[in-house]
Amino acid sequence: MPNEHDGDDDYRVVLDEQCLDWRLLSPDALSRTLDALADLLEPIADGRTTALMDLTYEVECLPSLKLAEALYSSRGGLPPDERRRLQVLLDKCRVLEPETADLPPQTRLNDGQWHESSWGMAHALARGAEGRSMSCLVGPSSASPDHCAGWPSGWLAVERDTGSLRHQVDVHLLRAPDDLVSFWRAIFTREQVTPDRFFTLTESAFPRLLFASSLRFHHFRGKYTEILPWLVHLLGLLNDHFAEVLSSCGGDQKKVRDHFKALGADISPESPNTKKNAKAWEQRTVLFQEERHRCEWHGKRLWDRDRVHFSLPLQAHDGRVLIGIFTDHLDT
Repeated sequence: MPNEHDGDDDYRVVLDEQCLDWRLLSPDALSRTLDALADLLEPIADGRTTALMDLTYEVECLPSLKLAEALYSSRGGLPPDERRRLQVLLDKCRVLEPETADLPPQTRLNDGQWHESSWGMAHALARGAEGRSMSCLVGPSSASPDHCAGWPSGWLAVERDTGSLRHQVDVHLLRAPDDLVSFWRAIFTREQVTPDRFFTLTESAFPRLLFASSLRFHHFRGKYTEILPWLVHLLGLLNDHFAEVLSSCGGDQKKVRDHFKALGADISPESPNTKKNAKAWEQRTVLFQEERHRCEWHGKRLWDRDRVHFSLPLQAHDGRVLIGIFTDHLDT
């Protein structure tokens, strides 16, 4: 069984141990659930990101069988390949000892029925109450804990009653891999992430984008607090749609612009006049990993200021898009 990870406490995801209760699942459903849980853990199984309570290993996951025995014994009753994969992933997570603030409170959603939370959910809510954005990994619906059965994935305002305090706490529920990016992106504005920490989250929040090392927020004219929500929205749309829309539109730039306009973003390619202006065209060239790339599209916050210049999908980087320039306004 793993030891506690050293380091700071900047983990953001906590495993809900009740999603490891598989006693009512058929063999086929168990195998699917184990695969789905491992798929969820795969990108975040790191003590700097994901934690679990030490009581997790005491969960009765199969009839008369605790998780520790199921994982670390070949006679534990779990399919061998799935057992080994889950064991490796859980071993990478930080292990926490519960504190007083982690005692499971009563919780409910939208004036629904009160339920006692799990230890993992209790810890996520306690940290959330302190102002930290937290996600609770509750797993696929086939293994959803009773205390949050029927709750949707994503951001929720959960009512928490500790006995001495009743209040709402925002927490993110993680059920599927696609839920992850919405969690990471929300942290930027929920916590007003400072410029010096912005790029520590971009790989998780925008996995289909690349970021030039020369990007600086002071190159915008607008204040950082004005820029931040617009920028996160724009980057999210570019990450999720740009390469796909460009391909589906057959390179028709007007169709691409119209698609993004409908999504609430103003993007456009550089004009023919800009391309004819050697000085202006060179300003849109960015060095990334010792190679020069042209950032020939841009998104604008306002008509006369604040631009993000980006490349076409780069085949050498698995079709990712390079975010190359933050600026007030380049020459045209």
